[in-house]
Order: sequence, then C-alpha cells, then structure tokens
Amino acid sequence: MQAYVPLQTGDPERVGPYRIVARLGSGGMGRVYLAGSPGGRAAAVKVVHEELAEDPAFRRRFGREVAAAQRVAGPFTAPVVAADPDADLPWLATAYVPGVALGTAVAAHGVWPERSVRALGSGLAEALDAIHRADVVHRDLKPSNVLLAPDGPRVIDFGISVAADDTKLTTTGVMVGSPGYLPPEQLVGREVGPPGDVFALGALLAYAATGTGPFGGGPAHGVNYRVVHEEPDLERVPGGLAEVVARCLAKDPRQRPEVPELVGELGRWEAADGTRGTFTAGTWLPAPVAADVTALGAEPLPQVRPTNSARAEADLPTVTAGPAPTAVATARLGTPPAGPSSGGRPRAAARRRTAVLAAAGAFVVLAVVGGLLLPRAFSDSSRPGGDAENSGTPTAAAKQPTVRELWPSDGELQHPEVARGKLVGEGDDGRLHALTTADGDTEWTYDSPDSAYFEGIGDGVAVVSSDAEHTIQGIDVDGGKRVWEVDARTHTPSGTEFNLYMGVVVADGTVYLNAMYDLPEGADRSAMYAVSAVDLATGRLKWTNRIENILSDALAVADGVVYVGVREPDDTYFHAWDAETGDQLWRYSSRTSRPYPGELSAVAVSDGTVYFGDDRGVLHAVDARRGTRRWIYDADTGGVRQWLDPLVVADGVVYGGIGGVTSEYESGAVHAVDADSGKRLWSEQTERDPELHGLLDGSVLFSTKAGALHAADARTGATAKTRLSSGDPDAALDGDRIYFDGGDGRLHAGGVSLTER
Repeated sequence: MQAYVPLQTGDPERVGPYRIVARLGSGGMGRVYLAGSPGGRAAAVKVVHEELAEDPAFRRRFGREVAAAQRVAGPFTAPVVAADPDADLPWLATAYVPGVALGTAVAAHGVWPERSVRALGSGLAEALDAIHRADVVHRDLKPSNVLLAPDGPRVIDFGISVAADDTKLTTTGVMVGSPGYLPPEQLVGREVGPPGDVFALGALLAYAATGTGPFGGGPAHGVNYRVVHEEPDLERVPGGLAEVVARCLAKDPRQRPEVPELVGELGRWEAADGTRGTFTAGTWLPAPVAADVTALGAEPLPQVRPTNSARAEADLPTVTAGPAPTAVATARLGTPPAGPSSGGRPRAAARRRTAVLAAAGAFVVLAVVGGLLLPRAFSDSSRPGGDAENSGTPTAAAKQPTVRELWPSDGELQHPEVARGKLVGEGDDGRLHALTTADGDTEWTYDSPDSAYFEGIGDGVAVVSSDAEHTIQGIDVDGGKRVWEVDARTHTPSGTEFNLYMGVVVADGTVYLNAMYDLPEGADRSAMYAVSAVDLATGRLKWTNRIENILSDALAVADGVVYVGVREPDDTYFHAWDAETGDQLWRYSSRTSRPYPGELSAVAVSDGTVYFGDDRGVLHAVDARRGTRRWIYDADTGGVRQWLDPLVVADGVVYGGIGGVTSEYESGAVHAVDADSGKRLWSEQTERDPELHGLLDGSVLFSTKAGALHAADARTGATAKTRLSSGDPDAALDGDRIYFDGGDGRLHAGGVSLTER
C-alpha cells in the first residue's frame, strides 16, 4: 500500500535543507512531499502554491500560524520540525508518519467496531488537547487529516488552514474545510474556536462507526444545510457512543463538551489484547486496517529522484487520435465525503450552490482578482522547475496551447452553454443572462426566483431549477421569456416532501430530474429519491421512477437510454432505463475485487458500449444493449478518488479525469484507456481536479481548478499548458473557442490554437 507517488517534472529537488524524494499529495494550500533531512530522517514537506505565495496577507498569517504550530507537542500529532515562511515559496516540514488516512481505511474496509472508534476518539481528543493548549485551532479536522499508525492516530495540518483566511483561497469562493465536518458556526460566518474542532471530532467518530457522515452525503450545499438546520443521523452509531457523539455535534458551541472532558471519557477503552487505554502494536485498529498499516510501515522509502534526462528516455505508449468525442447529456453536482457520489455534465461540475447557506449568512463575497490576463494573448510555456502544475511526462510531442482574447464581458457568467449564437449562464447577481457570442454584450436577462440554477439548453429552451421555490422552469433562449413552470409537487412521491434537485439533464426534448425527498419523522430512513421525465416543450410530466434506496447524483442520457446508479443493501447497481417510458432495460452490478463497490460518478456511451466511472477509481465497460461487463479498469489511485464527468471517447480511446471525493482541491489525474481492452495507454497527474473539454488538433484539452488550460498529446499524454485564471476557470469549449471565468469578475472569450514546440 504505497502512500506516495513518483516525482513529476517541475517538482523541486530540494526545499531548504530537505532532499525531495516523492510526492505525498496535494491540497488547497500546497503540495506535500516526502523528503529526507540532512541527518537522514524522513519528513513531510508542504510547499505553498505559487498564487498564495504572492499574497502578502497570506505570508503574514502563514508565518504566525507556523510559529503557533511549532508550539504544539503531543503523542498524537505530527510536529512541525522546520519552516521558512519567507522563502520564495513558503514551506514547512513535519515529522513523517507512514500511516493510512482514516478516509482511505474506512473506504477500503468498512465501518469500525465500537472499541476501535473509542480508541480513535481517545487519541484524537488528546491531540486536540495538545493543539488547543498551544492556542491553535485546527479548523479542518477531517478523515484525510487523520493518519492511522500502529501506536495510535496522528492529526496533521493543525492550525495551518487558518492562514488561508482573507487570502485568494477564500476570497475566490472557497470555504476552508470539508462539508460535514465544518461546524454550524463556521458555515454562518461566526467565530470558530476549539468547540469547532469538537464538532469535527464528533463527525469523525460517526463516520468511522457508520461509514458515512452524520449529516449524510450528496452535494456540499445540501450537507452544509443539514449541518446548520437539521439534527445528525446517529441511528447506526453504537449505543455506547451515540450520546457522546451527539453532545459533540450540538448546534450551540457552548453545549459541546470540553476537550479535557472528552480525553477522560473516551480514554476508558480496552484494546483487543485486553490492555486498557494503551495503544500497542496496532491492537486498537480493526484487523484488516492494522494489516494495511503494518504493510505500509514495512515498505522501504523511495530513493533520491532520477535525473530529468533519465526519465525522459522512458518509452511512451502511442494511440491514434481521430474524430470528435461522443456527446452524452449528463448532470453533476458537488463531491460528498461519503454517500451518493456525483457525476455529470461539464459545466455543472463548477456549480456554486450558495443560496441555501446564504440565507443563513454563510458565504463570503467573491472578490475580484485582476492582473492575471495579458492584454491580448496569454501563453505560458513550460519551463524547468518553474510551475507548480507542470505535468510529469516528457513534453517533446506536446503542442503549446495559446488563447488569444476575443472579448471580456462586463460581468461573470457561471458554467455557460452556447446555443443559437448566445452564451447562457448564471450571472454573479443570481440571475440568468444571455450574451452574444460575437462580442459578449448582454442580449437579455431573466429575473429568476431566489436559489435558481441554470441546468442546460435543448431545442431553444433554457432550463433552470429552484430548490427554494421547488420549481423547474423553461426559458425561451431567443427572448428570455418563461415558457413553462413545473412545481415539484407534480412529481413528488406520495408521503414525502421535496428536498432538492441533485441533478438535471436536458436531452432529446425531455428534462430528466434526479431529486431527493424527505420522509416523515419516525420513518425507517430519512430520505428517498426519484427520477422524473418532463416534456421540454410543455413541462408535462412523462413519468416518475421512485427509488427506495440511495440514488447517486450522477445522471446521464444517451441514445434513448437513461443511466443512473443506485446503492442497494447488498451492492451498488448501474441501471439502464428506457428514456421515453422509464422502464428498466437492465441492471449491472458494479462490484469488483475491492471490498466495497463504487457509486456512479461519470458516464459515456460510444459504439455500443457504456462506460461507467465510479468513486473508487474504477472504470466499467458494459455492453449497452445487454448490460454485461466487457472489462474493468482500475486507476489504482492509492486513495479515495473518483472518475469525473465528462468522460470523452474518441477513436477507440476513453479519456477521463480522476479527482478527489473529499475535496476538489486535492491532486488529480487524466487517464487514457484503450476502449477495446481496458488497458492504460497513459496517465498524467494534475495539481487539482481536471475537467475534460474534448479534442482539438490531436490534443486532449482539459482545464484544472488551479486555473490552467492543458493540451495533452492524444498519443502520448505529453502536456503543455497556458494560464487562464487565478482559480477555477469554469471553462466551456465550443470548437476552437473557449469561454471562461478569468478570475477578475468577468467572463472572457478566447480563440484556442495549438502550435508545435
């Protein structure tokens, strides 16, 4: 079980006195490397992202937080051993813990027994006690920030996330922290202190005991809404733990227990060998997790990196690139830490559903970040060691993308789509706008109700949904006038109350709705789901399929077939339904050799085969007519990663992005897989989650959350890139024209060209 990945071109050979030997991961603040100290001790070195290093306010806060973190000393923390906040790229080094992340362990082996959960809580409470005594608040305690070692858990990244406040990381709409673990006071913009870490601890214990967070899964905005307004679901938490977990999750921070109280209360646990409250030889862990932890600790650490020239001589596989990719109508929302996963149409991936929390005063205002776009053309050739997002394979075959600006609009337009010479999308004022593609001028504005979101266009009708108003509306693309409106009550199953639309797809004259519904108090579960079909021209309901089990967010329609994923008690199944009638055509079991099946997160259809990507990094090729397996491809990401929509199929190759389930600001990758055999042709690591846009002139174009447009050679994966934005560019490609958020509060249009390097 390897915890690290090889170094990539552009990674440093040395940071301060540390020799860099491998990558450990990446997050919203920086990249983390495995390194060796001058005396030969292993360390984890975090190097801050370049865009944050340019922010003086971030540097000041980073320096203060590092100084505070260096005061933390406790047996269940990874101490800070060195740092340089004044370096060109600030960095800090902590003791290296060869441990398995809690999220990875639960995903691989399932829920924990009460004894192990109590032991986990005991160690985490003691870690928080040490952190708080140093006047530090963690603020981002989550499964990926807890490492499991034989002698107890380790809390990492304590205090450092605070430095991201008032910087580009938060002013561009990113809330530091993970859905389900953020306390309600943080979500509504109040001060966060040690009780916020107690809330996260309670959520972690519920997660380990049940395999899902106490506020469920699904889109981030839905999870956060339940954190603020609803009680946690602790039904499956063992009785001996439920009471303490419930107190930790109290809405009022003043009602949560103090950390020293938790240390005493949770410290009375007994290990498998009968020892009381003592972490020895892995006896506190579930047996399969202990085996993984032991195996990881026995692995030899990698040696110093080879030279660039040695890596450049590696053989590269080749494929033939050809026609444009197959188009599949899909819908996707955010990525949950556990529970129904997401997948779907390209622009919905960048969806920012803030209205639910804005009603509670929860979100900061999006700031305008300027100065990153050159006047008329912006191109960024790769340079040795000069960019944090440089890809890892040789770039001799890569074509350099250049984006020549055609116009900027007067404002933002989120996840726009092109139809009839117009760009349609959500503006930063919360309303639907249509701009002319020729010059970016506003053609019309539709005063949509509160909490309305653009879902897609078909047959000259733009579709918007409103969770708050419980409606779906059709808007005439030519004039911006409402054509029809459908109230959710027309497709709400009897005995339930509408909650939210998880995904909406517009395809073949129909609007397909993937929705969640609340059940009455006292029911044996909190929610149910349904998929409905509404006529695009009239809003008339065609059919509704009620789903008793958990429905994945991902929803796709192609060639007259609807594809959905359903988690049933024994397995997760991918379904194919007739798009006109809703009748089931077949059901496919997604189970593989992994202990737990993955949930549907991405779909593509081509030449009689449907390709299902799941949230365990597995790609399934299934006969589209019979529902039988042709092959499976395991991306073997070594962690919790999911296939991201859209998948692109072109000339016998499936191209897809891999991204984080717990956070879209973790590292990702792009894979190319032979469509006939399921064999990997190449893969390229990316600094943040990638979003594929299609093929152009023999290259696969994709953008990343870090603000770059990449062109990967379709044969080799060799990659070059250009900068688009200071953050997520939310890009839409139409032929050789690209529309994107420039990070300066405006939508930009540019012409894309590729040149030999």
